[in-house]
Amino acid sequence: MDTLLEIKNLNLSFDINDKLYPCLKDVSLKLKKGEIHSIIGESGSGKTMTVTCAVKLLPKNAKITSGEVIYQNQNLLSLSEREADKLRGSKIAYIPQDPMTSLNPLLTIESQMTEAILAHNKSLTKKEAVEIALKSLKEVKIQDAENKLKAYPFELSGGLRQRVIIATALSLNPEIIIADEPTTALDVTVQAQILELLYEIKNKGKSIILISHDLGIVNKWADYISIMYLGRIVESANKSTLFSNPKHPYTKALIEALPYNKEKRLKNIKGAPASITEMIAGCEFHPRCEFAQDICKNKIFPLKKAPDGSFVSCRLFE
Repeated sequence: MDTLLEIKNLNLSFDINDKLYPCLKDVSLKLKKGEIHSIIGESGSGKTMTVTCAVKLLPKNAKITSGEVIYQNQNLLSLSEREADKLRGSKIAYIPQDPMTSLNPLLTIESQMTEAILAHNKSLTKKEAVEIALKSLKEVKIQDAENKLKAYPFELSGGLRQRVIIATALSLNPEIIIADEPTTALDVTVQAQILELLYEIKNKGKSIILISHDLGIVNKWADYISIMYLGRIVESANKSTLFSNPKHPYTKALIEALPYNKEKRLKNIKGAPASITEMIAGCEFHPRCEFAQDICKNKIFPLKKAPDGSFVSCRLFE
């Protein structure tokens, strides 16, 4: 498959009280056409910051210090705000974690969807925009779409609101969809429905970056997985390789914490991730790693390709 989006050696810091604290550290990944690439990690690992760089929706105190985000032979980080506005939605769509805070409670679904459609297709009439919005709602399997289009966000369930956000993204026919923990706060049944919907969208030719903290969720739906820890990708591989032969101690610990085998006692990872203001020398995972040695406290190990095609950052595979 051809590479559609590539992040190269991305470094980002936050300016806190006039001091820069690293958030992303040499992050590199590729999204291929027709693929679901999932980025996995605990809260604060830098998953959302990685993808918001691609759509230039960073907080004001976030500073990109180096790196590139390449799409269609262009570095997206060099785009002006006006150019980025044209790209967002039409080429790369972003589905946020909480659809309720992304939808205006004072406007109907029709008003919000048609506003987005007309902003990127100024030649369309309002009637044509409504037809596109209605078609998109039906594509995401919203029943009684005509009435839902006239509804306000607070009149819809969490699952329906998330479908509306996905429908809005599809209405602009983007190549890439970034889904940032799209099942947060939804019950298990609705989670499965939303993920199945994204999988169907992928099968229609879209490419998806799926952000999650749950390896169990992406085990079924992702094609390729990148594991992040404290702003650094520590392992990446296709799904079957990662689950059958995990290499980084952090990846192994995450998998061992999954409740697959009821007869096997679940393992937990000791300690907790450091905050952004805590500077850790060497491998960021070494304070929690059962295999850590003195060299891990002083050296950062770059991602290296293993014989099975996966990439891992650990002294065990130097």
